[in-house]
Amino acid sequence: MWGHIHSHNPSSMHLNTHRPSYRVPKTMPPGNDSLFLYNLTLQPPSSAHKSLVGQFSGQKKTQELVLATSTTIEIYRPDTEKGKLRKLMVQHAFAIVQNIDKIRLTGTQKDLLIITSDSGKVVVAEFNEALSKFVPIVQEPHSKNGLRRVTPGEYLCVEPDNRAVMIAAVERNKLVYKVEMQNESGILKLSSPLENTSKNTLTLNLCALDTNYENPLWAAIEIDYSNYENREYDSQSSPLQLNYYELDQSLNHIILKKSKPDIDASANLLIPLPAPAGGVLICCKSYLIYESTPGGTRKYLQFPVRSDTSEVVITNFYVHKLKKKEFFVLVQSSLGDLFKITVSIEGETLTAFYATYFDTIPVCTSLNIFNSGFLFANSTDNNKFFYQFESLGEADDTTTSSVSEKSDFPTKTFFDSRGLKNLSLVEVLGSLSPLVDSTMLETYSSEFPDPLKQLVTLASNSYMKTLTYGVPVSELVSSPVPINPTSIFTTKISKKSINDDYLVLTSSLTMKSMVLSIGEVVEEVSDSGFALDQHTIAVQQIGQHSLVQVHNNGIRHIRNFFDDSDNVTSKRETNWYPPAGIVILHASTNNEQVLVGLSNREVCYFEIDPADDQLIEYQERLEVTGGSITALALASKFVTEGDRKSNFAVIGTSEETIQVISLLPKTCFEIVTLQALSANCFSLLMMPLDKDNYFVHIGMINGVYARVRIDVVSGKLGDSRLKYLGTQPVSLRSLALPNVASSGILAISSRPWIGYFNNESNFKLTPLIDISIKDGSAFYSEDIGIESVVGIRDGEITIFTVGGEEGEGFDVTNDLTISSIKLRYAPRKQLKDSLTDYFFVIESEFGVISPYLESKEVDAEYFEVFGYKKKENSWASCLQIVDVAGSGIEYTHEFTNNECTISLASIKIRDEEYLIVGTTENLVYSPHYYSGNSIYTFRIKRNAKKKPELVYLHKTTIEFPPSSLCAFNEKLLVGAGNQLRLYDVGRKQLLRKTSTKIDFLRRINKIQHIAGDVIVVCDSSESVSFMRFDQTKNQFIAFCNDTAKRQITALEVLDSRTVIAGDRFGNIFVSRIPKNVAEQLENNVLMKFEEETLGASSSRLDKLCDFYTQDIVTSLHKGSFVVGGSESIIYTGLQGTVGILLPLATTQEVDLLMKLENSLRDYFNDSFDDFDNTKQGFNLVGREHLKFRGYYNPVENVIDGDFIERFFELNPSAQVKLAGRLDKSPRDIERKIYDLRNRAAF
Repeated sequence: MWGHIHSHNPSSMHLNTHRPSYRVPKTMPPGNDSLFLYNLTLQPPSSAHKSLVGQFSGQKKTQELVLATSTTIEIYRPDTEKGKLRKLMVQHAFAIVQNIDKIRLTGTQKDLLIITSDSGKVVVAEFNEALSKFVPIVQEPHSKNGLRRVTPGEYLCVEPDNRAVMIAAVERNKLVYKVEMQNESGILKLSSPLENTSKNTLTLNLCALDTNYENPLWAAIEIDYSNYENREYDSQSSPLQLNYYELDQSLNHIILKKSKPDIDASANLLIPLPAPAGGVLICCKSYLIYESTPGGTRKYLQFPVRSDTSEVVITNFYVHKLKKKEFFVLVQSSLGDLFKITVSIEGETLTAFYATYFDTIPVCTSLNIFNSGFLFANSTDNNKFFYQFESLGEADDTTTSSVSEKSDFPTKTFFDSRGLKNLSLVEVLGSLSPLVDSTMLETYSSEFPDPLKQLVTLASNSYMKTLTYGVPVSELVSSPVPINPTSIFTTKISKKSINDDYLVLTSSLTMKSMVLSIGEVVEEVSDSGFALDQHTIAVQQIGQHSLVQVHNNGIRHIRNFFDDSDNVTSKRETNWYPPAGIVILHASTNNEQVLVGLSNREVCYFEIDPADDQLIEYQERLEVTGGSITALALASKFVTEGDRKSNFAVIGTSEETIQVISLLPKTCFEIVTLQALSANCFSLLMMPLDKDNYFVHIGMINGVYARVRIDVVSGKLGDSRLKYLGTQPVSLRSLALPNVASSGILAISSRPWIGYFNNESNFKLTPLIDISIKDGSAFYSEDIGIESVVGIRDGEITIFTVGGEEGEGFDVTNDLTISSIKLRYAPRKQLKDSLTDYFFVIESEFGVISPYLESKEVDAEYFEVFGYKKKENSWASCLQIVDVAGSGIEYTHEFTNNECTISLASIKIRDEEYLIVGTTENLVYSPHYYSGNSIYTFRIKRNAKKKPELVYLHKTTIEFPPSSLCAFNEKLLVGAGNQLRLYDVGRKQLLRKTSTKIDFLRRINKIQHIAGDVIVVCDSSESVSFMRFDQTKNQFIAFCNDTAKRQITALEVLDSRTVIAGDRFGNIFVSRIPKNVAEQLENNVLMKFEEETLGASSSRLDKLCDFYTQDIVTSLHKGSFVVGGSESIIYTGLQGTVGILLPLATTQEVDLLMKLENSLRDYFNDSFDDFDNTKQGFNLVGREHLKFRGYYNPVENVIDGDFIERFFELNPSAQVKLAGRLDKSPRDIERKIYDLRNRAAF
C-alpha cells in the first residue's frame, strides 16, 4: 500500500571502498499512515503568454528570444546560418509570472528584463552568460503578494526612450517608476512609484507611446463602470474610453487625459507607432483608428477581409523598425491572417497608412521579428514556429488605404487565403499546450527485451503527441558486410587527419578482422597492414603517423610514410607478442599510450617514442591480484594540449573490484586505490570534463552503469553515481556529440544510450530511440558534416547521427522526444485498447462546421493551415481509432446532430467488448444550454491480429449530460448530473438497472471502480467521495468524502483506501480512508448504520499530501519512465506540464530532504535588501517559496525536488556550509539528489 512502499531498484546499489554491507533501511513505523512525496517537473509549461526579442547577452548584432510561461523564463538564441533556435536555458521562477518587458539604458548595448509576478515586486534582471541565468539587480516591492484585480502587474509597459516604466492592474491602480542610473556604479535604479488611481475603471489594454523625448505618455482602453447598476450595458455596443496617462517630469505627477469621442465597443488592442510618426493605432472590429495626440484628428483604415468571413479581429502585433527611421507593423487576426501596415510620412506628420494581406500562419499569442530576417510565432494552442522572411511584401489588390471618416469606407476588399508567399517555415518548436489527457504506454519489440515507456497525450489543439524518454536518431546508411562482426572501430591514419579513414570490423566468433576505407564509397582495404586473421581488441592512431592494432595474439604497430601530397607511400610493420600460450584479453589506448591485459593476469604498458613513432615497453609488468582482468582504461579525449598522457590507469577484475594504478615514472604500477563493485566490471572508460575533473565510467555485467570521479592528483575515487540501463552487460565507447562541447559516451546494454555533460555541466544519460546496435564507434566525415556514430547489428553496419532528421544535432536541454499524429478535431478524452496499443479518441470542436459531413473527399492539409469554416454555436465531433505505433488513423465515426462528445469508456459484458461514448446536443456554454443527451454503444470486434474494429449498435437518450462513464461489475456506470445510474446492454438500447441521486453532489465528472462494490466519485465542485453499492437497496451509498470542497479535474486510485487528485486551481492532494472506517467497511458495519452528517456521509477522508503546481492537472497515472524504476505518480497539466511525484519510503530520507529544503529556503530568501551574494542566493522575482507551493492550502508532506535541485547553483563554500548543517558532505547531498531523480525519471 502507498505510504510504506519498499521498491527495489537495481541501480540503487552503491559503490563501496570495501565489500558492500547490506543494512535494512530505517523505514516508516509499521503503524504510520503517512505518505511523503518528492516532486520533480520533467517538462515545464510550454504555453508562453509573452515573448520578447532583445540583446540580453550584450553582444553586438546578437539577439535573443525570451519566453515567459506561467512559472518559467526561457531564453533562445537564433542560429542564422542554419535557421534554428537554440535553447540556452530554462529558469524556474517559483512564482506566477504575469508579464515581462525589456529596458535598455542610454549608451549601452545590453537589454535588461523587467518582470512582474505574484510576488508583489517589480523586478529588473540581467542575463548572466557565465551562469546562463537571469540575475535580479532590482526588486522593488509595490503591493502584497498574490494576484488580485487591483494589484498592479497585469500590464507592464516601458516607455520607448527607457525613461519610465508603468505597471497597471486590471482595475483602478497604476504605478509609474522613473528609471535612473547610478553613474558611478552603472547600476540601474527605480525611483519611488507615482500612483494613479482611477475609481470604477477597468483597463482592457495598455501601451507606451513614443513622444520623441517629450513627457512620457501611455494610452489605455478602459471601461467606466461607475453607474453600471443603474444603466443598461451592452458589451457589443456600449462605447469604450481611450485614456492617456502623462508623466509630467517637472511636477513629478501623473496627468490623466481623456480622448473624445469614445471609441467603438469592439476596440481591443493598442499599437504604438515609433517616431517620427508617433501616436497610436486602435484596433477595432475590421478597421483601425489612428490618433496622433490625445484628442487629435483621427484617421481610419479598413482591413481586407477573408472571402469566407465577414469581419477581422486583430489579436496581436509587432512593430519592426528599419533603417532611416522607417518601420512597418505586422498584425495578426483571430483567424491567423497576417496584415502588413505601412505609413506615409511628410515631415513628422503621418498622412496616410495602408494594410496589405501578407500571409497566413497559426493564431499566435505574440509575434517577434529578428533583425536577421526571422519571425518567431508564439502560437496560442499549437507548436511554436520559426519563419524566415522571403520578402517584405508589396502593395497589391488586397491593399486598403486610410480615410478621414468611417463613413468614407469603400466597399470591403476580400481576399482568398493562400499558402506562404512572403515567409518560409524553417523550424518547429514542439509544444504540449493545451494538454487535456494522457496515458502511460509500454511497448515491446523483438529488438529490445526491455519495454519502451511512453506518455501518450492529447495536446496542441488537434494532435496526439507521444513523449518518449530518449533522443531520436537519423539513420544515414545501412549496408550488409561479408562477416558477422561483434566489434567495430574507426581510426585516422595520421594525427592531423580530419576524417576517420578506416573502419575496422572484427568477429570474436570467426577470429577474423576486416578493414574498410571511408570515402565517397566504402570499400575493403587490402594493404592496410592489419592482421586480418586475428580478432581485433583495439585500434588506435598513435604518435604522428602510426596505427596500432591490438589483437588476441599480440600488438601490430604500423608506421605510415607520406609524400608531400599527404598520400601514403609505404608502411612499416612491427609486431609484439605475449609469452607462449598467453593471449591478450583486454586493452586500452590513447594517442601516446597502450595498456594490455594478458590471460595470466599480467598488465603490460607501452608508450610512444615521439622521435620515431615507435612503441616502447615498460620493462616491468604488473601482476593483478583479485582475479582475472575484465576491463582496462586509460584517460583519453584530453581537453588541453598540455595533457598528452594518462597519469593513471583503471583495471577491472573478476572479483567485483576495480583498481587504480599509477603510470607516473617514479610510481609506475603502484596501486593507488581499490574500489568494490556490486557486480563484475564489463567495460571501462576514463575521460575528462575539464582539466581538473576526470571521471571513470564503469559498465557492469548486471546492466548497471556507474560514474566515479577520480582525483587528478592522487588518483583516489569518489562521488559515485549509478543508473540501471538494461538486462545485458554495459559496453562503453567514447563519443563526440553535436552541440556538446565535451566528449560523451556511448553505452550499449539492452538498448543504446548516450551520456554527456549539458550546458550546466550536469551529466545526462539518455537512451537512443528506434536504433538497435550491438557495438558502435564515433565517426566523422566531412561529407556528412556532423559527428556521427557507426554501429553493427545482425551482419550489417549502419551510420546514423544523433538528433533530428536534418542532422542538426539534438537539444541537450530536452530529455523527451515528441512525435505527433494529426487528429481531426480538438481531442477530449482517450482510452487505450485493452489488448493492443490502439487508442480510442473522442474529439469535439466548438464554433466550426465539419467539412466531412458534406463531402467524403476533404483537403485535410488545407484545413490544417487555414482552419475549418466558422459558425456560431456549431459543433464538429467524431470518434477515432488511432494506431500509435503506425502513426495513423484507422477508423473515424462522425457525429452528425450538432453533438459534443464528453465521455468515453469500454466495458466487457458476457464476454463481449463494448465502447461507450457520451454526447450532448446543441451545447452552449454561456448561458449554459443543451437540447438533449445521448449514449452511443459500439461493439468491439477483433480480427486475427486482435486489431479492434467498431460496429455501431444503438443510441440511448438520457436526461442529463453523461459526464462520466465507467465499467462496474459487467455493467455500465454513468454519472449524469448528480445521479449514478447502472445500465446493461440491450439489443436496441441500454437498459437502466438502477438510479441513485446523491443530494450533496452537483455534477459528477470522474468515476473509478476500485474493487468489489466500492467506487470513488469526483464532482466538479464537491471533491472526492467513496461509495459502495448496496445490493439490498439497489443503491449507491456514500460512506466517506473529502473535508474540503474542490473542483476535481483528475483522479488516480493508489490503493483500496487512497486516491490522488488534482483540482482546477493547480493543487494536487492525496486523501485516504481512515483505518477504522476501512475496518468497519470490511465488516459491513458502516453500511448498516450509515447516517448523513453535515449534508454528506458520516466519515471524512484524511488528507495526507497537498501541493501547488500552478497548472490545471489534467491526468494522473501510476508508473515510471525508466526500466526498473520505482512506481511513482506521473501528472500532466493543461499548459503542457509533465511532472512526477516520487514516494519516499524511509524516515531518514524524509528528514534529510525536509531539512535540506528548509535550509535552501533560508539561503534563497525573498529579501533583496542588503543582498550579499556570499551569504545568500538570488530569488529571481522575490517570491517566498513556501507561500508559492502552499498557494491555496499549506503544502503538506510534499518536498519540492525542483527547489532542492537549486543546491547545484550554490557556490562551493555555500554547499559545504549548508551540507555541514545536515552532517553531510556536498557530494552526499548531490548523490542523494541524483539518485532520487533517477529512481523513476531522468
